[in-house]
Amino acid sequence: MAAEILMISENKLKQSTAINMNVSVDLLLPYIRQSQKLYIEPRLGTELYEKIKTDISTSSLAGVYKTLVDDFIADVLVNYAFYHCVPFLRFRVENGNIYSKNSETGTALSSEEAQHFREEIRNTAEYYDKRLAEHLSNNQSSFPELTQNTGEEISPKSQVYYSGINTEMPPRQGTRITLQDFLTTGFDC
Repeated sequence: MAAEILMISENKLKQSTAINMNVSVDLLLPYIRQSQKLYIEPRLGTELYEKIKTDISTSSLAGVYKTLVDDFIADVLVNYAFYHCVPFLRFRVENGNIYSKNSETGTALSSEEAQHFREEIRNTAEYYDKRLAEHLSNNQSSFPELTQNTGEEISPKSQVYYSGINTEMPPRQGTRITLQDFLTTGFDC
């Protein structure tokens, strides 16, 4: 199996977040990989995503692509990787057991505090993701790969925030919402 090409390093993740420099790389790399697949590939689309990974692996990342990675993708990836690794910096799954690692010098956060902490990290990630989406939208001609996805490849997405409710409108009605829309959708109250 070929090594996964990562768009940020372990050091970039540690230097850009509250993760201590002595945290093992083995605890962090899976979340960088996971965040790349969950957030970066859907934002870029498969063609642009693969082009950037190829350029990184051949040390030929340059120009607008280097700017895209350094100034936009890295910030998104750092924050989403941090968001996903936070629960697992405290909990370990080993030999069929799940246990909590306790510090001798600190006090663990309550579940509510930990959830609030993660939400703040996700809010930051979404902010940077919005910046990335706007950059891609405003510079489409610089990235021809955005429109080259076919078949089973992932096409770039433009939606950034997810609130648990779909607010996209069908193309036929534009931006108007009418009472009739609610009456004809078949919702059971």
